[in-house]
Amino acid sequence: MNPLFMIMINMAVAGFVGGITNHLAIKMLFHPRRPVYIGGRKIPFTPGLIPKRKDEIAVSLGQVVGEYLVTSAGLNESLQRPDFRQKLIRKLEDWLEEWTSREETLEEWILAWKSPEQIEKFKAGLKDWLQSKVREGAAWLWMDKGVGTKELKSFVPGWNEQKRSKLAGRMADLLAEEVKSELMSLRGERLLRHMISRMTQRSGGFLGALAGFFVDEDKLLPKVQAALFQQLDSQSFRATIQVHLDGRLAGLESMTLAEAARHLAGEEPFEQLLEHIETVLPIRKWLDSLGSMKLPQLTEPYREVLKASIPKAVDMFLRLAENRLERVIEAIELPAVVEAQVSKFPIERIEEILLSVSGKEFRAITWLGVLLGGFIGLFQSVFLLLQQ
Repeated sequence: MNPLFMIMINMAVAGFVGGITNHLAIKMLFHPRRPVYIGGRKIPFTPGLIPKRKDEIAVSLGQVVGEYLVTSAGLNESLQRPDFRQKLIRKLEDWLEEWTSREETLEEWILAWKSPEQIEKFKAGLKDWLQSKVREGAAWLWMDKGVGTKELKSFVPGWNEQKRSKLAGRMADLLAEEVKSELMSLRGERLLRHMISRMTQRSGGFLGALAGFFVDEDKLLPKVQAALFQQLDSQSFRATIQVHLDGRLAGLESMTLAEAARHLAGEEPFEQLLEHIETVLPIRKWLDSLGSMKLPQLTEPYREVLKASIPKAVDMFLRLAENRLERVIEAIELPAVVEAQVSKFPIERIEEILLSVSGKEFRAITWLGVLLGGFIGLFQSVFLLLQQ
């Protein structure tokens, strides 16, 4: 045989064997997935290395990640970096700007996470909760703090006889002015005309008929108004009213709030108070109105305040994370989490990931086997030729 041809044949065969061997060695890292049996005996090297050692790899990887890669010290170092803080602040500012600029109502925004039935249930529950808190607050003030047993005068700071007399004078003036205003109105004029007509009719007999014949209501009305206004403007009249009102106030000031409420309402004052609170506080209407407000309209008064508070909130969060990070990592048992996730991870995906990352290197190893096999074939051929 031609020596050169023999050398080429030996190199080709050895290179092919070396390449196939390395290729099979790489494949045997992942294949076969399960043990292979022939005649009840397990074939060696089945399953492949990674499927066979998957659980051990998971345990080792969990320990490495938990003890060396993801540690509280390393995470704290990352949290304390100024660039991380600034990045977090920018993210929150961008989110705030985007959220407060949405042209949708608060309820529409919540609908992205909750169904209409859940929102309705939440509003009903919130309304009941707020009403219960209002009732508790009212009961605390009325009973525990004794508001219902306090005298009315205790609710007016510095209340004394001088203030009471001054208030009675103001009330007398206000009452007189209101009566004058009423008498000057069309309704007041009709009332005075009716009174004049009644007076003439009560006279009776010939004089009454004569008075009704000669009396001109249009001329008499201004005179009656003037007389009444003069009386209402007189100091003696207003002083009389003031004395009367002062006496009434003197009787009221020593009444307790509960007695006054019972006197006015004729019912149990506390229950009446609760009903009145529920009337003047339309909580459900407020909740519906809040839900129908646009996000920009709702957040506009607070946007700058919220934006200015972001750095402080980030600093507070980072301090809290730094103080609690070690306990959090211990609580979640990171090695066990990594071990469980690696154990559940499909071998096919592991193979795909490793080949996508190291495919060139694996191919280089295959061709290295071809090259080494070729050199071995060359050396073997030369050795045989020298022996001949």
